[in-house]
Amino acid sequence: MGGGNGMKRLMDEIAESVKSRITESQLTPSEDEIRKYILRAFARNGTPPSSEEITERLRPSSVDFVNQTIGKLQNADILLRKGGEIISAYPFSALPTSNKVILKEGHQVYALCATDALGIHFMLNEDITVISQCPLCRREMQIIVKGRQIDSYDPDGIIEFVSDVENNGCTAETICPYINFFCSEEHLEEWRDVNPAYRNGEIYSLSDVLEYGRIIFADFLK
Repeated sequence: MGGGNGMKRLMDEIAESVKSRITESQLTPSEDEIRKYILRAFARNGTPPSSEEITERLRPSSVDFVNQTIGKLQNADILLRKGGEIISAYPFSALPTSNKVILKEGHQVYALCATDALGIHFMLNEDITVISQCPLCRREMQIIVKGRQIDSYDPDGIIEFVSDVENNGCTAETICPYINFFCSEEHLEEWRDVNPAYRNGEIYSLSDVLEYGRIIFADFLK
């Protein structure tokens, strides 16, 4: 369980790390516009844009500038590119994950982790439905977020577990896979028994997850 009495929790550290990257990367206005375009394209299509699409829509100096900017964003751990293609940009994943987010127009995107899924509500400022799977039993869970609040959720026992794992590289690959919703605390405990390498960590309520989603992502497109 997480610490009280003013002790910093795992999600406090993760939130500070993710939020600080944009500031510390010292993006120029043109570079930051590319970062925002990538996120908007993810939200619109469920997939990232190509360098050529970014160049055509934003009219930067060259496609080389776009590729250099994407490289800079990757070095800052703001996005991840493999084989010349963007595969994730916090909070989105181009690859299927256990956290699917249905947007107001009915299309879906994938979030990198449970916190990211709720954070999409604040980044896009729109109502969302999160469909997640319990890592133990694969039961489908549904969380509806409206007006900056949890509107409804099913089943009643949903919690988030954040494994205390060492970050040896890109957060999307080393931390996000171990930030998950579980359908109940009982199923979390069973999962911890069969996954001893990831059993240490902290439990968060849905209201906690919502607040961390707001803290991390509310200003991502501002």
